[in-house]
Amino acid sequence: MPLNFVALLRPKPSRVQVARVEEIVHKVREDVHEKEPGVLRYQWFRAGSTEKPLSVVWETSTMDWLAETDEKENNMAVPIEVLPLEQFAGWESRS
Repeated sequence: MPLNFVALLRPKPSRVQVARVEEIVHKVREDVHEKEPGVLRYQWFRAGSTEKPLSVVWETSTMDWLAETDEKENNMAVPIEVLPLEQFAGWESRS
């Protein structure tokens, strides 16, 4: 059974940092698709506001790569929050 994670990323409220985080995400998305065939879900969402930007990722792999990049570049306003999910109800698909 795959392990699901939701990660909350809060870039600094600057267009430069938000754009940089999204640039990193697009590059990593390609790497995950090519190099991690076991990843079944890898989705990014925008949330929050201009003053408090928030990116949410729902995936089944680790977030080590993003944490390592942020340690070097310091794009986040607060540390990345990773929440492991344990499903207890609902469904994934109607098909």
